[in-house]
Amino acid sequence: MASKKIKKLLISNRGEIACKIILCAKKLKIPTLAIYSEADINSLHVQLADEAVLLPGSLVSETYMNSSAIIKIAKKYKANAIHPGYGLLSENADFVELIEKNNLIFIGPKSQIVRSMGEKDKAKSLMEKAGIPVVPGYHGNNQEEDYLKNKADKIGYPLLIKARAGGGGRGMRVALSKKTFSSSFKEATSEAKTNFNDKNCILEKYISKARHIEIQIFADKYGNVIHLFDRDCSIQRRQQKVIEEAPSPQLSDEIRSFLGALSVKAAKFIQYEGAGTIEFVADVEKGLDKNKIYFIEMNTRIQVEHPVTEAVTSTNLISWQLEIANGSKLPKLQNDIKLNGWSIEARLYAENVNNNFLPQSGIIHHLNFPSLSKHKNCTLETGIKDGDYITPFYDPMIAKIISHGVNREDAIVKLNNYLSEFEIAGITTNLNLLKKILNHKDFKKENFTTKFIEENVNDLIDNNIDNYLKALTSLIVFKSLNVFQTDNWYMWKPTEYPLNISIKGVEERFSIACLNFDTFEIKFGNFKYTCTSTIFTKTSIEANVNGKYLSIKYNLFVDKFTNNKIFTLFTKNNTYEVLFSNILISGDDEDKNLDEIISAPMHGIIKHNNLKPNIKVKKGDVLLSLEAMKMEYSLKSPRDGIIEKILIKDGQQVTEKMKLIILKK
Repeated sequence: MASKKIKKLLISNRGEIACKIILCAKKLKIPTLAIYSEADINSLHVQLADEAVLLPGSLVSETYMNSSAIIKIAKKYKANAIHPGYGLLSENADFVELIEKNNLIFIGPKSQIVRSMGEKDKAKSLMEKAGIPVVPGYHGNNQEEDYLKNKADKIGYPLLIKARAGGGGRGMRVALSKKTFSSSFKEATSEAKTNFNDKNCILEKYISKARHIEIQIFADKYGNVIHLFDRDCSIQRRQQKVIEEAPSPQLSDEIRSFLGALSVKAAKFIQYEGAGTIEFVADVEKGLDKNKIYFIEMNTRIQVEHPVTEAVTSTNLISWQLEIANGSKLPKLQNDIKLNGWSIEARLYAENVNNNFLPQSGIIHHLNFPSLSKHKNCTLETGIKDGDYITPFYDPMIAKIISHGVNREDAIVKLNNYLSEFEIAGITTNLNLLKKILNHKDFKKENFTTKFIEENVNDLIDNNIDNYLKALTSLIVFKSLNVFQTDNWYMWKPTEYPLNISIKGVEERFSIACLNFDTFEIKFGNFKYTCTSTIFTKTSIEANVNGKYLSIKYNLFVDKFTNNKIFTLFTKNNTYEVLFSNILISGDDEDKNLDEIISAPMHGIIKHNNLKPNIKVKKGDVLLSLEAMKMEYSLKSPRDGIIEKILIKDGQQVTEKMKLIILKK
């Protein structure tokens, strides 16, 4: 079978996956062409590619999802192949069809397969024909709300309303009862329209005690289809994965073989080509049972979590994609694929775990990756570097950290050791959450479902800082003031030096006395701590605190506008922020009555449709929608009242804490 060869590869993506594709292409001696938005002008993938072309604008609709502009760039710069990565246009059948019509090579399956599997209703119908068990529900064409409400009654609650297009947890809402169906339906369809330009949804019986298990499959142009075993992606928040691992815990050899064979059967039935993932949901109410595992969807692209499969099967799936698109046969057949050890991937997100996992944006002013020569069994995949700005326009994932161990326990230890040395400052991340998940007793015991984070959120959110650490933290701030570093101060020796600082947003009042050059006495609240053998460096402190040895690394950033000192502190299990405010800046202008003001919880784009002043609203009414990081959030009225003033326009870009609406009684 004759096949066109890749002469130059355009990567229609950004971030870490674009970087990985570029590096894999270079190893295969394929020239690379990157595209980038105005927001990504200094991004790593732009620097790595042989050539890079600007797509004017920052919104995904203007740039990375602008199909016609991407095709024009490919033709102008003589790139005859396009790799979509994951997300964005990777499962957009119209884009794939456009590539085919322009006689270009798409790194993935044909457009008709992308279309049929990308629309979850069609995918479920096809899988039923192939003899694959699917989740009970409705996947028909009638999208009238009342009709779907009747269907929902027959299926039963709780119910999952899910966009028929796309993936990544977007356009998904759980309706717990008939009362919440309408609001859940509106939110799901709106988010689906925003992300996939397709508001149609399917209904599925919501399996309350579930595990998310998926099978990686690969097929070439010659009818060869294999699976590369399983992954578990049950650790999620907002239907988006946080921790993934391969293989899936507690799967018997029988179930593993059964799911692998089922997935190969499905891929052969639709005459699939390239990399793909068959996703299953397992009802584990009474344990893992092969008769209670259902097909939910197929992803016709490479997955975010593919590195764990690479680790346990000794493969490079991106290289495989390129080789198969180039007309090669599968590098390995089924009997050549062996499971080797265990691999776990942690996704580092820019998000505030304590504030309902809201995405964050801002400048990374300190980034220190642990040494991979020290952590030989870990890999890091990222498109971020020190000084980068995490924008509100794209997915908030910063990096993926992958460990490989001889068994699951070993993989957990190796990943934990790596994360304990990871340093990032300037933006709030889920780093502490990742470490807490890995150390959680139920995670270690393989006792979890897709509700693990939700059910253990009180254990997993950032809690108060240990008092020993607070004492040492106060010394870090004290040292930065240079008060005790002069002979005069030693001669004067005030009994106590007052210090007010904010630790994780909570104001703390300390008093510090220097007993000699390396011994300090610290008081706060009803506590007193003595720090002896104290050693300071520019980025760390260590001391015996009431006889307990502690060390903290830190980064200091001075805000040039306020002169406030912002410290980010790094301990083995905790990363947290400390603020020392410029006393010359007054806080008197802060709003006293926050109930009167509705502010933006993060950067994003506001939608308020036909909202007008003087309209009466009730507590809980959705007033605005905020689109950020490819998600849509509803902003609700905090109380009954009347809209006095609307401070923003529909479609306006807003920043975190920006005032949006003023209410009156």
